Amino acid sequence: MTTALTLVVDRRDARVSIEGRALRIERDGEALRRVPLGLLDLFVVHGSPWVRADVWRALAERGIPAVVQSARGSATAWVGAAIGHSVVQRTIQHRAADDEGRRTDIARWLVDGKLASLGDLSLDGTRLAPDFVRQLETARASLTQAGDTNTLMGIEGAAAARWWAYLADRLPPEWKFSGRNRRPPRDPLNSLLSLGYTLLGAEMLAAVQRRGLDPALGFLHGVVPGRDSLVLDLIEPLRPGVDAFALGLLEGKLQPADFSTSTSEGCRLRKQMRGVFYAAWADARAHWTWPPRLAGVAGDSTEDHSLPAWCNRVVAALVARLGQLESGRDDVPRPIPGAPDGG
Repeated sequence: MTTALTLVVDRRDARVSIEGRALRIERDGEALRRVPLGLLDLFVVHGSPWVRADVWRALAERGIPAVVQSARGSATAWVGAAIGHSVVQRTIQHRAADDEGRRTDIARWLVDGKLASLGDLSLDGTRLAPDFVRQLETARASLTQAGDTNTLMGIEGAAAARWWAYLADRLPPEWKFSGRNRRPPRDPLNSLLSLGYTLLGAEMLAAVQRRGLDPALGFLHGVVPGRDSLVLDLIEPLRPGVDAFALGLLEGKLQPADFSTSTSEGCRLRKQMRGVFYAAWADARAHWTWPPRLAGVAGDSTEDHSLPAWCNRVVAALVARLGQLESGRDDVPRPIPGAPDGG
């Protein structure tokens, strides 16, 4: 069980530096806090605080993920360690990505995991409507007939559209949710989803880099300059958990008045309420209660059920799958629609 800390720095006049084996946060020359690097598990920067270069180096050396968010709502940066030294593993990854059969197999596995995980969700303690769950199972069954990643993306996209419509029909009107939107998000739920997916991506990037995989080379998501497509691939089965987390915040911790909206920046959580979000995220991150239902990924009551641990398991399952496909073995775990495959 993790006892590590999430550190959020969002004041323009804050300065962050290294002091021994800790981060020193100060303002106007006065120390506000000292955080030992050994306890730090996630570093988040909003806006433009002053952060010394050796801070980024220290975080990278220790594999501590960092998220840098613009005050204006523009693109977010994930900062992490360099790719590990497993050249053999990256070679296997590249061969699989170049092979349409292997690429499609892995993409199908990930989409199946996302749809299965989504079907497991409960909202406000209530399972999803049976009709909606049946639609997801039908979509899962159709994955076996998909012969390429474009078809798989189409199935996933259609299922996602039904999910957002399902939520739009059930959320109170004051939340103004009509479907998924971003860059910028135009309502509170989309604002929380974008932030949650960003934090999830930072966790997954760290896990990918530790295993020496190429974060830019995905299987479901194609190669786009400047995009960590593999990270986007691997967070798919975990996205439903972020959805559940964000929806939970709307059930009592946050109100519509806690968000501000502008034409240029969209809908954003007010600065004074960020602490509520990050405190809730830290709790959820340490005890992630929405494990991915992904073939080859499992956990038991004695294991670490933090979000970083689940990210590590997803990456480990991908590495195992790549190895099995590389060797031509026929015992690669296959998704079985309706079966309890995974955690």
